Amino acid sequence: MNSYPTIEDRIIDDGRLSDWLEKQILETRDLDLSQTVEDVKKLQVILNKRMDRRIKERKTFKTQVNLTAISFDD
Repeated sequence: MNSYPTIEDRIIDDGRLSDWLEKQILETRDLDLSQTVEDVKKLQVILNKRMDRRIKERKTFKTQVNLTAISFDD
């Protein structure tokens, strides 16, 4: 049985982490740490790109919504 830092268990038991993050911490205990760090970096890139795309979509939608309509009644 491996021994893990008490601080790690305290963080998990604190209850402020999302369920997903708590599961990832527990799941990665038996994995190679360097590979896990590389995977997390890849995930960060994916999430950053997703965030950028969502921001662009929101800006585009806001711009389209704020367009002045052309009135053909004049």
